[in-house]
Amino acid sequence: MRTRLDLLLGEHVMIVAKESAAAVNRSDEYPAYTALLSTNAADLANVFGSAFGRTAAYQFSKSWSTQNGLVVDYAIGVVTHDDDKASASVKGLAGAFATDFAQLLSSVSGVSQDAVTQLTREQVVDDKAFIDDLFASKYSSYYSDLHTAYAHTARLGDALASQIARKFPDRFPGDPTLLGADLRVAFNLLLQEHAYTSTMATDSVVAKRGEEKAAAGAALKSGAGLLSAALGRLYDTGASAELDRLWAARDKMLMDYASGFDPTPESLTNGYVTTFANAAHVDRLQVLRQVQATVKVIDDQKARSSKTLAADDRAAATAMQPIADSLQG
Repeated sequence: MRTRLDLLLGEHVMIVAKESAAAVNRSDEYPAYTALLSTNAADLANVFGSAFGRTAAYQFSKSWSTQNGLVVDYAIGVVTHDDDKASASVKGLAGAFATDFAQLLSSVSGVSQDAVTQLTREQVVDDKAFIDDLFASKYSSYYSDLHTAYAHTARLGDALASQIARKFPDRFPGDPTLLGADLRVAFNLLLQEHAYTSTMATDSVVAKRGEEKAAAGAALKSGAGLLSAALGRLYDTGASAELDRLWAARDKMLMDYASGFDPTPESLTNGYVTTFANAAHVDRLQVLRQVQATVKVIDDQKARSSKTLAADDRAAATAMQPIADSLQG
């Protein structure tokens, strides 16, 4: 429950970022990423409903859809220089939405209403920051603020999961605060973030946005460092360093492939996959499927396949989950 909630809440931020980037860049993929917000909302409502029932799931879905509409309106307001629309959207998010959402979560879960209100309002500030960065083409700040917004989403997911475990121990057995749970959540969040950041980076390469490419590359390197630190809790120094090297090589190969140079998809799937799987002690097929899914996203970007891009992007990120679970196991 904790892992699933945290992943979906983190994914929401990534989809908002991709939808906003599509709006700023006047990209054809904008409708697909906007639609993906609805898919993410439906999955969140289903998880919420598995704990609190259908009525609560419906109420959650309605409230979350309100948030998504306001977030989209803010991005549109910023891009179209409609200051009134942008301002009204932020006020709606930090005001009525934050209050109503906190009341809902508190009433069904018992989580403090004040705490949820505060977390929701802080998330609004986080999301606004990276959308504003995008519009201003401040790419270094954008990737930094995006990481902050992504990381902060876990605070709500963790609070909800802990309360659910206490309230329904027969249906959700286990302790979500144990080290094993911490590691599973950490690896899942880091790998999902890296997957989405990778395809942001490759998109900047394909679209020849040089300034963003540099910032995205730095973000990938920073993310790899966080992953390496987490891996250090499971592997010795030598093994952790080797995995760090392999992960950097993966990122470089993806960027090179996006640029139209070598490697070919075959060299990505043949050489790297086996070496990484052996070093990390994970199933080779899991690594292979994730790399193949990422290559498909890059192919979509090159071919400007806007209708399939968002779904393929999500599939590549989702393919990281079995790898993350294997790492912590």
